[in-house]
Amino acid sequence: MSKKGSGLGMTLVLALAIVVLAAAIGVGLSRYGYALPLVGWLFEAPATTTTSPVVVEGIQDLDQLATVRWKESVIVSRERGGTELERIFSGEKVLLVATGNVEAGVNLADLGRDDVRVNGEKVTIRLPEPEILSVSLDEDETRVYDRDFGLLNIYPDDELVEEARDVALDRIEKAARDGDILDQAEQNAEDSIRAFVTSLGFEEVEFVD
Repeated sequence: MSKKGSGLGMTLVLALAIVVLAAAIGVGLSRYGYALPLVGWLFEAPATTTTSPVVVEGIQDLDQLATVRWKESVIVSRERGGTELERIFSGEKVLLVATGNVEAGVNLADLGRDDVRVNGEKVTIRLPEPEILSVSLDEDETRVYDRDFGLLNIYPDDELVEEARDVALDRIEKAARDGDILDQAEQNAEDSIRAFVTSLGFEEVEFVD
């Protein structure tokens, strides 16, 4: 009988403690309004922060989004032979119609932690310089349009064609540069990065030199 009485007493004590705690919280809510913040603090998940290294790693993953392509067609003429007489008898002339692609971008893999600064809701970024990533000929749209041989020339000079292709690549790249492809690549990189950083919750993104 004594054990049952002891267990019942303990149950009553716990029940009374719960009632007193509930009453105290109720009083606090009605009079002072401090109990709810206290309870919220007890169960609130820890706040998360976005640091510079996290931002840098995310920006580096945008590398493929920071590119721009330029397509250009050129006509290149190359000729072999010294004097006019040599060109008539042993010379050769190649006319190449070439179409090529130029790809430019900002290599975001080169972005370092020191290039990104996080200050509250503002992120300041120093981007690597835009660069030409590749220049190539579209083989489906590049061909030798015309090829003239001297009267005694029976051995075509394939090196002349390769020389014409190299000249075409140089001219296509120059046309892309003159068309501000690097500025476009930089702008694409900034647009992609700004969209990404603001998606993390930052309100302002500034690019500096």
